[in-house]
Amino acid sequence: MLNYLYVTIWGVSTVLNEQEYKKMIKSCLRCSICKWIPQLQIKSQKYATICPSIDMFNFHAYSGGGRIILALALEMGRLKPSKELTEIVYKCTECGGCAVACKFLNTLEPLEIIVKLREKLVSLGYGPMPTQQQYIESIKNNNNPYNEAHEKRFDWLPNDIKTDPNSKVLYFVGCTSSYRRKEIAVATARILNAANYPFKILRENEFCCGSPILRTGDKESFLNQVDKNLDIIDKKGIETVVFSCAGCYDTFKVDYPLERKYNFKVLHTTELFNELIDTSKLELNNQVPYNVTYHDPCHLGRNSEPYEEWDGDELKMMPLVSINIPAKPKRCGNYGIYDSPRKLIEKIRGIDFIEMERIKEYAYCCGAGGGVKAAFPEFALNTAKTRIEEAEDTGAEIITSACPFCSSNLKDGINAKSSDLRFLDISELVLMALGSPNKSSIASSMEVS
Repeated sequence: MLNYLYVTIWGVSTVLNEQEYKKMIKSCLRCSICKWIPQLQIKSQKYATICPSIDMFNFHAYSGGGRIILALALEMGRLKPSKELTEIVYKCTECGGCAVACKFLNTLEPLEIIVKLREKLVSLGYGPMPTQQQYIESIKNNNNPYNEAHEKRFDWLPNDIKTDPNSKVLYFVGCTSSYRRKEIAVATARILNAANYPFKILRENEFCCGSPILRTGDKESFLNQVDKNLDIIDKKGIETVVFSCAGCYDTFKVDYPLERKYNFKVLHTTELFNELIDTSKLELNNQVPYNVTYHDPCHLGRNSEPYEEWDGDELKMMPLVSINIPAKPKRCGNYGIYDSPRKLIEKIRGIDFIEMERIKEYAYCCGAGGGVKAAFPEFALNTAKTRIEEAEDTGAEIITSACPFCSSNLKDGINAKSSDLRFLDISELVLMALGSPNKSSIASSMEVS
């Protein structure tokens, strides 16, 4: 009897053990389905691919299946660790698109294999990439990946925003919203104040969630962040933790429980904002007269689907072919956070909401994840430009999302393309609906952000 957790398709803190890893890397059919969104979901040839890496580098090694072949070759001794191999493995945004595609034919875990492969390269001294190691050291020394002073973490907080030190609700701001995308933190706090929703912040006791470390394969350093954060939150008696950062949300929701259990509830701000509107604590009275499209963050969408337990038997049918009794849950990413952002947008008066072709579990990555923006900025920017072009093709004036990392990279894509599109985080749209009564003031706010 096999008794273990079914590997998390999206969570990168994997419970894929060595036995499962070795079995899976031998089971890839080499069908290349991992490069495309499922056939029935394709709306045009232009936007049919799912893997930013294969789109950029155009060699099979850069696909999910290609990296599985590399993992097998390394395991068999046919390939030696090298700088070239490391670069190929790390030129991946870990968006999980390949895993969604693979599930329509196989039961493999391409993303989990890539993560395990990175962990192996780290153990062999070939990973992470130098710029990734720099931000890991910054997290260890400064509690953030941006080499910013820890005491300045809450410089974003305006004097007129009220926090409640006795609240059982914690707003976990995250590094990127604290230091780079401060407008997201400010908008979130102002919305909570407008709803008279009490919350606290950790101030000097908030540390990086560890997501940027985890995605590079440095598991040991990640575990230190897990304990550091959960020790503080447990000590404070927090009952609910709210995130505006998709990466922090995914890491707490999916990856933390695999390492250490906790008792508090986790919410993304889009979930909480909907609840506040539905209970009449927030009223969106103002018009936001724009055509808007929404970008699904990988961390909030397919990556935030939690794992399920499986307790069953594996029945061998023939070499490399077996069946599970009972069947393992076939996880395809469709239980991520997709509805709450869209419901929010539809509740804002004046918005004409237009979807892109690749959405929800089939959404194309912004290009910033998996340590790519730090190590391979040209790759990150090229991917952002691809996504911006897809947004432009909808005829939208604004592209919105719910992730500070997506915000930074998509804004870079907009600037690189000299696009007429504007990016606003979904929290900024909600804040405008609360307090920006005319189009000129909205436009002014957009320029400032």
